Amino acid sequence: MERVTSKAAFVAEALALIAAPACACDAQGVVWAANPAMAELAGGPLEGRSLGELLDMDALTAPAAMAIASSQTLAREGRWEVVLAAGTALPGRTLEVRAKPLPVACGAGATFVFGPPSRSEADAALRGTVLRQATVLEHAPVGIVVTLPHLVKSCNPRMAAMLGYSAEELTGVDPVSVFAAPAQYQAFVDAALEVLGTGGLYEGELQLRHRDGALLWCRIRAKAVDARAREAGTVWIVEDITAERQALTEVQAIMTNATIGIFFTRARMITRYNGCFGAMFGYGESEVLGKSTRLMYADEQAWTELGQRAYRVLADGTPFRTECAMVRKDGTPMWVGIIAYPANPGELGQGTMIWMIEDRSGRKLAEASLRNALMENQAILDNAVLGVAVVEHGRTLRCNPKMGELFGCGDGAIAGQWVSELYPDAQAWAAARVRVDADFRSGRVHTSEHQLVRRDGSLFWARLSGRPFDLAQPQGRSVWLVDDVTAQHEAAEALRRARDELEVRVQERTAELQAEIVERRQAEARVHHMAYHDALTGLPNRALLAERLDRALLAARRDGRRLALMFLDLDRFKTINDSLGHATGDHLLREVAQRLCRVVRASDTVARLGGDEFVVLVPGVRAAEECTLVGDKIIDVLAEPVSFEGRSLHISTSIGICMYPDDGTDVDSLMRKADAAMYQAKAAGRNNYQFYSGRMDAAERHFELETELRGALARDEFALLFQPIVAVADRAPQALEVLLRWHHPQRGLVAPDEFIPILEENGAIVAVGEWVIRRACEQAVAWQRAGRRPLPLAINLSARQFMHRGLVDSIRAIVEETGIDPGLLEFEITETALMQHCGQTLETLGQIARIGIRLSIDDFGTGYSSLAYLKRFPVRKIKIDRAFVRELETSSEDRAIVAAIMALAGSLQMAVVAEGVETEGQLALLQGSGCQYAQGYLFARPAGHAEVAALLGPGTKPA
Repeated sequence: MERVTSKAAFVAEALALIAAPACACDAQGVVWAANPAMAELAGGPLEGRSLGELLDMDALTAPAAMAIASSQTLAREGRWEVVLAAGTALPGRTLEVRAKPLPVACGAGATFVFGPPSRSEADAALRGTVLRQATVLEHAPVGIVVTLPHLVKSCNPRMAAMLGYSAEELTGVDPVSVFAAPAQYQAFVDAALEVLGTGGLYEGELQLRHRDGALLWCRIRAKAVDARAREAGTVWIVEDITAERQALTEVQAIMTNATIGIFFTRARMITRYNGCFGAMFGYGESEVLGKSTRLMYADEQAWTELGQRAYRVLADGTPFRTECAMVRKDGTPMWVGIIAYPANPGELGQGTMIWMIEDRSGRKLAEASLRNALMENQAILDNAVLGVAVVEHGRTLRCNPKMGELFGCGDGAIAGQWVSELYPDAQAWAAARVRVDADFRSGRVHTSEHQLVRRDGSLFWARLSGRPFDLAQPQGRSVWLVDDVTAQHEAAEALRRARDELEVRVQERTAELQAEIVERRQAEARVHHMAYHDALTGLPNRALLAERLDRALLAARRDGRRLALMFLDLDRFKTINDSLGHATGDHLLREVAQRLCRVVRASDTVARLGGDEFVVLVPGVRAAEECTLVGDKIIDVLAEPVSFEGRSLHISTSIGICMYPDDGTDVDSLMRKADAAMYQAKAAGRNNYQFYSGRMDAAERHFELETELRGALARDEFALLFQPIVAVADRAPQALEVLLRWHHPQRGLVAPDEFIPILEENGAIVAVGEWVIRRACEQAVAWQRAGRRPLPLAINLSARQFMHRGLVDSIRAIVEETGIDPGLLEFEITETALMQHCGQTLETLGQIARIGIRLSIDDFGTGYSSLAYLKRFPVRKIKIDRAFVRELETSSEDRAIVAAIMALAGSLQMAVVAEGVETEGQLALLQGSGCQYAQGYLFARPAGHAEVAALLGPGTKPA
């Protein structure tokens, strides 16, 4: 202490020897010693005050401000000009301050000596330069801003106006406020510092936020004042390029969506082109960039000649237009139309040229075809067996040779003759003209037969057929076909009377027969349809399916081909049918039938066998992989919800597939094995398809499983597994779901979906369920006694178990006997179980809740919960069914359902657990929707009690 005091006294004595105002500051810029001159300048004692109080800090340079504010940053001597603040002896006076770090022995800090500013010609020049720079900054057309870390030090008017502020409003704010988002600002700072820290020039484009909230694109260039010290500041030059980017976007949109080829050249080298140009010539997106336009021409001469012609026209300031032949990448020729003009007329020859090109090969071919067609038509007219004439305003303009022959005239003699002269008298001509006008005005072709007169005065019957060239101008030019039908007319007249009488008799009898035939066919069709089609869905029934399958088998044997039979059974359809009524079930079956018909081929057969069983016959299958495509389509189309009477119903299907001739060669064996494969799909968890594998048929397996299950509990073949339920935020385990497994001595592990429905059917689920509760409680107590961290156990209650009247007494007895804390138990009940008997359900739930056991809804969203009842149940957690989580990343509908469930849970103050989470993407979407808990293979698979004990970790073992 004495040593420090002596050093301080030494510094104070040294300051007293200085004639000018001087002081010493510590590392925080606080004065701890000052000479009398300094005290006089400060207007009073200065010890203990911040040196910055005496100065106008806004007038300081960044290094000076840093050094005075924190002497610790002063690494070497410095000299700056400062302005005294109000309250000092000389407010507003400019002085020069010299700073020097204290010796190491004296501790961190610095000494500051004040004196008059040094004035010289260099200073004057410097001030002039500063003034000129200030003027440039004031009127610069770009934004200029100086920043310190997280602070706008200063900016010019253009910068402030660009963002809708005044320079004073923008000065002193945090730059993050003018960025679109804090994350964008941080990414920008990180990228800029990486360049500025090396002394480099940072350049980039980004969006800034205007005062009114609008975003504008800016081009930014920046340079650090001192690359070694970020606190020295950074100078930024900012240009508003919003309009420029908009123009570029519009040009790109034109290039992308143009239906003609567009390309740019410089010195006849391709610099840019759109997709239409590439498609027209057969080139990829950037395949010919930088290459000569010579590749578009068949030879050098064509390329040279077009260039000479084009640039002569373009030199006059007018666009160049032409048609010429070009070649595609593969060498095939095409005829194109070209329009060209310079992007900048002043750079003609070396500047950028814009070319628009259109493939007119089709038009060229059409013109050639038209010429050929005209020649062919003329040949046809010259050799036609009918008279052909063109008429306008009642006068024949021209006709073919046959026309002259019909009227006894030479070639061309009728041309120019009035049409009325071809009729016997004016009355016949007038009557014919009235009919022609009526047909032409109605847009019809006129056909009629008249007696006409030849040049020699003889009459003949002629069939006339005429129509206007333009139907919109019925009084305009028309074309006529004339045929001599005198012989036919005379023969027809001779037969007409006899034929009329015969026709009358035939028509009467035909009408009678037709009525009888129609009635018989309709009756047969109705009987046939009823016999071979399902009355509800209209699909083929079992009889028609067997008939079609027989025919398909015969065709497959004859052609040596394969076919597939797919047996479909709707999952949990009975639950929907029993709970919502047969009307809902019938609507669902019809919707399933329609969707199945939409996804299969026209050659496939979709049939309904009855109930919720459907069959799809797929002939002409080359490989089993084709069946997987059909199976995926069926599963996907049935995954879409079905709306009916304000409800959104979800249904899935289990599909069994067998192949001919691999799995069977007749109808019965194929149907039986497809049914067996379907049960395998049920056992695999439903909503999937399985190929027949030769294993035991499902019916026999079901019977054997039911028989073997009766003694499984007594033989201790059941076991419990536990799967963690974790918090979404940190993935820490929050609970354990208790899962039942059956270890068969011969079959091995039997899937729960195979044996639990059997337990439900025969009622054994009550005893097995009680065993599950007891064993789970015993295991939880054993973990606690071993010092493991206690976690709540989630135990599933089946619908039949939940409705058993002894359930509450059994639970109460197990809790008392095992000594488990009821708060560590949580029972999961499905929506179906909750809604079956609402009155009894509410009473049972209330009794369980009063014991202290929590309740949750399992498989939420797959049933039909009524919100009016849901809010009455003492339930505090719902579990989203895995069916909605599986396709969460790809299905907007599933995301909407999950969001709706989260909103419902939030409004009812319920927690939410998502089941079946398997990917990080699913977890991210769930977390974004506000889901608190999750369960699935992403975190852990079901495990035995030993593995779960390690997961729980050691705790404090009870005394």
